[in-house]
Amino acid sequence: MLKGRRWLLLSLVIAMLAIPVPSSAQETGPIYVVQAGDTLSAIARRFGVSQDLIVQANGIVDPARLFPGDSLLLPGFPGIEGELTLRTVDPGETFTSLSYQYGLDPVDLARLNRIVRLESVYAGQSVFVPVGSEGTEAELRPVEIVLRGETRLERTARLGQSPYTLFINDEDPFHRWLLPGTSPLKQGETGIIALPQFLENLTISPYPLTQGNTALIQISGAEGYSYVGELGENQLQFFQNNDGGQSTLQGVHALADPGSIDFSIEVRSEESGEAVYGFRQPIQLNEGDYGFRILSGVPPETVDPAVTQPEEDLIAALLSPKTETKFWEGSFDYPSQYYTEEFVSEFGTRRNYNNGALLYYHTGVDFYGNNVPIYAPADGVVVFADALTVRGNATYIDHGWGVYSGYLHQSELFVGVGERVERGQVIGLVGATGRVTGPHLHWEIWVGGVPVQPLDWVTEPIS
Repeated sequence: MLKGRRWLLLSLVIAMLAIPVPSSAQETGPIYVVQAGDTLSAIARRFGVSQDLIVQANGIVDPARLFPGDSLLLPGFPGIEGELTLRTVDPGETFTSLSYQYGLDPVDLARLNRIVRLESVYAGQSVFVPVGSEGTEAELRPVEIVLRGETRLERTARLGQSPYTLFINDEDPFHRWLLPGTSPLKQGETGIIALPQFLENLTISPYPLTQGNTALIQISGAEGYSYVGELGENQLQFFQNNDGGQSTLQGVHALADPGSIDFSIEVRSEESGEAVYGFRQPIQLNEGDYGFRILSGVPPETVDPAVTQPEEDLIAALLSPKTETKFWEGSFDYPSQYYTEEFVSEFGTRRNYNNGALLYYHTGVDFYGNNVPIYAPADGVVVFADALTVRGNATYIDHGWGVYSGYLHQSELFVGVGERVERGQVIGLVGATGRVTGPHLHWEIWVGGVPVQPLDWVTEPIS
């Protein structure tokens, strides 16, 4: 009996030795810190890694017992080390330049984020990057400009260097950024930064964009170059600002499709006028929080396309020029003293007139009042002051840089075309002319040929 028990015990020991024991054979790889709500299966799907491999690499006994703050080694990424953190792709960055900042192969970083097409990454997108892998910052050389199509031998000749430097530079792990078409790297205040060639600074605010926003785009770079660009379907024209850089303002249409909007910059030589570099990048575009409103009793002729379209075309052409002189400073004032925290109607509201289709949206904000003064909110020049079918008695003021303000449905107009107006000057009286259901002031701000949220211009300076 005792002998039988010994054989049974020996058999159990042999069986236990035959069971695979979780091991941590992989000693390198990225570390993911478990967040609240995470499950092991969700983490495995997020990074495209087998759940069983995560269990084995971390010696996990019970996969169901996972706690926020736990550190997990992710197997299958031998070229990546450090703790993973979410980082937002900035304007001007490409996925390739982003990978260079962290000393990684673009393919490895793309695989970590399960990105198939590197060119599909957009500004505002969140990607995982390993923290602690920027140890090469101190080894970076100053940024050197590489001309489009220029060979390395041509570059050394242009800079007066010896061709021997080609062999020295080839040993630099960050030499890739010196090639034409890639983004240069340099040491910034917050670490390594990467921007398209010829650019030292590129910012877009607010960021990400929202329907109805005014986008402020600021650029600075190498001397002797100018910039043009596009945001969606709108052409960007840059103006010199006070700090030596260049700026442009562009409205984002309140009905623009949310998701992303194309953004591009072209760098031109001021000497030849030719384009020397360009890049294109999608920018994240969020949906605005706009409701809808049904209006009845509106004069039928004011919603007749045969009447409304020629008026729309007239205003669009009138507000398309971009004056180089910037007339305003700081934020705008309200154009009426008769307002509270509530407006008759707010910007962006989708509208139905006389039980028709929701084909319209409200392009401004409406103020209460009747026959009360209308004040210029900032300095500018009057470009229109006349009667229209839909807008009634209307005034439009050019504030420079493609920024215009409009005042509709007035009972009286006090200024004329070409007149220079100053902040606080009375330009007319609130009325009930045009497409209205009662007296009020409709106030608009147009930027780059697009109506935008006027209240953004009151709350803080945009320039």
